Amino acid sequence: MQEPTSQMRCRLAVATTVLTVLLCYAGAAWGCAPSGSTDGEPAPASGPNVLAIAATPEPQGAILENVAAPLLEQQGIALEVLMYETYDGANEAVQSGEVDGGYFETTVTMEAYNRQHDADLESVSLIHYEPFGLYSLRYDSLADVPDGARIVLPENGTSLDRALRLLASQGLIELDVGDGVLAAVEDVSRNPRGFKLATASADGVASLMGNADVGALNGNYAISAGFSVEDDALAWEDPEGTVALAYANALVAKEGRAKDPRLQALTEALLSQEAQDYVRTNYRGLVMLNPQAAQAYQRALSESRATER
Repeated sequence: MQEPTSQMRCRLAVATTVLTVLLCYAGAAWGCAPSGSTDGEPAPASGPNVLAIAATPEPQGAILENVAAPLLEQQGIALEVLMYETYDGANEAVQSGEVDGGYFETTVTMEAYNRQHDADLESVSLIHYEPFGLYSLRYDSLADVPDGARIVLPENGTSLDRALRLLASQGLIELDVGDGVLAAVEDVSRNPRGFKLATASADGVASLMGNADVGALNGNYAISAGFSVEDDALAWEDPEGTVALAYANALVAKEGRAKDPRLQALTEALLSQEAQDYVRTNYRGLVMLNPQAAQAYQRALSESRATER
């Protein structure tokens, strides 16, 4: 079992605080709406009106190119999107100053990178949430999944934690693990229906679903596999729960650059009505934006940082 870190406790505490704020927004829930390189890509352009952002292709890169770039162009800002294959590669670009910011990871992943690499990245703003879901090529509902079914889960820490907690929330298993601690397969205390829990790399789960009964996928991998929450998920995380904030994707930058007016303009573009409409049309529930959630998150995060100082 992985021991909770102080950063994880802080993030979950912030998420819990924000959840209280979000409950005030009845009717305004989340709108349904990778070491890598940029091989073959030109080096980022430079200049006061050029904003270079590291991203992964889906959904972040697509949202940046199709929504944010045209909106920023109207303000005289040229958005350059550099695609990366891995989170570490993108984080290295942000940390080194090769790019001005990044839009590709959760705040939990960012904090883990900071700890492991003695980096100082920070969140500019929470932008969107990709709900974890259970999917199947064989069954149309959880009720149809038989006892002893083989369920494939992503093996890395935070994704495995989310997958196991999703199974537990549906009453399929029970976990003996506390809040703020990442759950692992050995933390399953009851498995009354005898499910066979297998793990694989997060990007490999979808490819194994032909030989499994159920697979647990994050939003980006569900998108790549052609699934949607609205049409295909057997179950998914509660978008109004603390996990939606603890594992929200953020726009990140090197510490001290969060107030760059160009990054603030990008934040507004990513939380705009145009962005809401784009993700609703193209991702069918696999990407959820909510400006109120982002604002509440920022307030809670600022209060947390002030307390730490």
